[in-house]
Amino acid sequence: MLLAAGQNGKSIELEPLLAKGYQLILLVPAMNEEGIIEQTMRLFLRETANFPNVKMVIIDDASSDDTALLVKNFSKQAGGRIQLLQRQLPQAQTGKGNALNWAYQQVILESRDRDHLICGVLDADAYMAEESYQKVIQYFAQDEKLDLLQTRVGMLETRNWLQIMQDIEFTVINDLIQNIRNRLGNAAASGNGQFIRVSSVTAQRPWGNALLEDFEFSTRFLMEGKKTLYAGDAVVYQEAIDKLRPFIKQRARWTQGGLDCLFGYWSRVLRSPFINLPAKAEMTFYMLIPFITLFTGIASLAVFVFTLVNFDDYWPLLAVIEGINLPFNAYIIVQYQRASHTRQYGLLVWTVITFGIYNYLLYPAIVIAFFKKLADGLTGLRRHMELREKSGGKSHEKMEVNFSGG
Repeated sequence: MLLAAGQNGKSIELEPLLAKGYQLILLVPAMNEEGIIEQTMRLFLRETANFPNVKMVIIDDASSDDTALLVKNFSKQAGGRIQLLQRQLPQAQTGKGNALNWAYQQVILESRDRDHLICGVLDADAYMAEESYQKVIQYFAQDEKLDLLQTRVGMLETRNWLQIMQDIEFTVINDLIQNIRNRLGNAAASGNGQFIRVSSVTAQRPWGNALLEDFEFSTRFLMEGKKTLYAGDAVVYQEAIDKLRPFIKQRARWTQGGLDCLFGYWSRVLRSPFINLPAKAEMTFYMLIPFITLFTGIASLAVFVFTLVNFDDYWPLLAVIEGINLPFNAYIIVQYQRASHTRQYGLLVWTVITFGIYNYLLYPAIVIAFFKKLADGLTGLRRHMELREKSGGKSHEKMEVNFSGG
């Protein structure tokens, strides 16, 4: 399905005059990012030198290192193009969604011409080239009904196998998935490289605080009948994780965020009159992936072990499976090489052979996410019981469900 329906060769044509009058403000949450934030600011100024209408707002979330000091000193030579906002404890460090909402209220809501104001969200390690900034503005200028735009995500450096696999995942697999969503009308935000037309936002606190606040945000937009779009020809680059432990930790967090969205939004998505049936099916599948993978992963591993134990009888099965998988893997790698222009041919050949290993690396993240979600649920239940005991066992008090905290 991905190969058949996920292709997209379209690229927007740049018309600078059409985008005249638009302003782009980038919100960049940052906590303890002293190692990369200065490079992010330098690259931003270099790539937007011809765009005085593009501004970066860095949200220091009560960093314990010199992040705020570096931004403050660097912004003095940025000619007003870079602004620092500082959150203080105990209000700070309460989630990316809260940090974005806080900055949004201070900076974005002050604007008068919201139809021509675009608000973007970038990670602290993000980099976009000049052409991608142009295309983002161009997409909104060309389609006045466009409410949300998500760019393609790529990795800045691919020095080892794990990093190049992440780049393949974002550059090819996610690109195919998002192109299908474009056809279904439910393109989703992916956090880094997410852009919105400010006049389309109806809430003063647009972002929720689920661990997957990007998908949550675009889901809210879709349920309000907003138009979302994925742009594969505009790219935001980010740092790839180079070690296994932090990689699994990151994916566990993303999976837990997906479970938050499942429990908080699935029934509302199914009831929404603005989301068509094929889009509902795709979003349902996406939100159920942790459950699907949990069971298919166990089944796949069991069959693999059984086949190895009975290798003499079942080696033809392994040969057939590899005969099916290798051409698909090779196709994906060829598409990746065309998109990235990398010349790491030896590493690319190795990825064709070891592609399945990457899928199994994601499995521990899913198990961890389920355990954490269960633990959060038990903690929430314990707190509820304690409140009931303190109130003499009465349960007439209004309870507020926080999907991001169990």
